[in-house]
Parts: sequence; structure tokens; C-alpha cells
Amino acid sequence: MNVLIYGAGVLGRQVYHLINEIPEITTSGFVDDTKEIGTSIFSDLKVCENRETLDNKLIEDFDFSNKYGLILAIGPDNLEARWKVFCWGLEKGFDFPNLIHPKASIDASASTGKGNIILANATIDYEVSIGDANYLDIGCLISHNNKIGNNNFLTTGCATAGNVKFGSHNFVGMHSTFTDFVEVGCENYFSAKNLVNRN
Repeated sequence: MNVLIYGAGVLGRQVYHLINEIPEITTSGFVDDTKEIGTSIFSDLKVCENRETLDNKLIEDFDFSNKYGLILAIGPDNLEARWKVFCWGLEKGFDFPNLIHPKASIDASASTGKGNIILANATIDYEVSIGDANYLDIGCLISHNNKIGNNNFLTTGCATAGNVKFGSHNFVGMHSTFTDFVEVGCENYFSAKNLVNRN
């Protein structure tokens, strides 16, 4: 599958390296609304589109969204913008494949939606439900029976006990821990090394 990485910053570069670990996915270029088209990101890959040019191509070629998947690589500084791009892409007919590092461990009973990015050494335990457009960084541990909504950004080493429920649009700093049965809700910001033991 050929994909365009939406976001050409630090996260976009990290996602590019993740894609290199997944043989069935190939990066065709970057989409960015803040960098000029033609900006070099790596030696052979440049910013080739922005949302305006994609909209124009979709008008000219109704099949364009079937030729490329989109990978959401907008960072956590603007979770609202991440979600807007994801919803726009779905509306335009783009597929958002899940990117799962070969060294991540996901139980067969777990379910994932679209557009999730799961990095190396992340562990997803049994009967976990993950929605759309979530980012799970290196070494995240999601224990049994967790429910994770949409567009959550969990950074390195976060850990949850059993039956934790996340809403949507949350940022979780490195090595934060959530105890059993905690309900996180939506649009929360947790700095690094938080211990969250109540709703």
C-alpha cells in the first residue's frame, strides 16, 4: 500500500522510520499545511501536497483517494487539528491504515479502529478496545479490558491497570500510570510520571 504521511515534523519523521519496518507499506511523500511544497524531509522524500492540493486532485481524479492511504503524523501540540484532518480524510474517502511495529505485542482478542500508530515494545493485553487515530509510543502497556476512545496520544512508557477507560483527545506524558477502573474522560493533559488513581 502506498501512503502519504500527513505531517512533516518530528512525528512525521518518526512515522517514516516506523513504515520502513513494515514491508507492505511504502511512503510516497509528505503532506503538510505549514511547509512549502518541495521542502526536502529526507534525501528522496519531500513535501508533495497540502490539503488544498489534495482537494484539487480529488476533484480532478475521483479515484485518487483509492491510490493512497493517509498516515496521521500531526503531533500532540494540536490534538484538535489532528482530529480534523482525520475526519476530513475519512470524508474524502482516504483509508487510514493502522501502523503497528513488528515488535509490538497485541493480543488476538484486542480490537483496533483506523489510523492508530503503535510503536515498538508496546503491549496491548486481552479484550482491549482501541478506537481511531490513537498514538501509543514506545513501551506503552495497556492492560486487560481497557477501552481507549479516539485521538489519544500516549507517550513513552505509559501504563494502565485493568478496566481503565479513556475518552478522546487526551495527552498522557511519559511513564504515567493509571490504576484499575479509572475513567479518564476527554480532553485531559497529564504531564510526565503522573499516578492517576481516581476519575
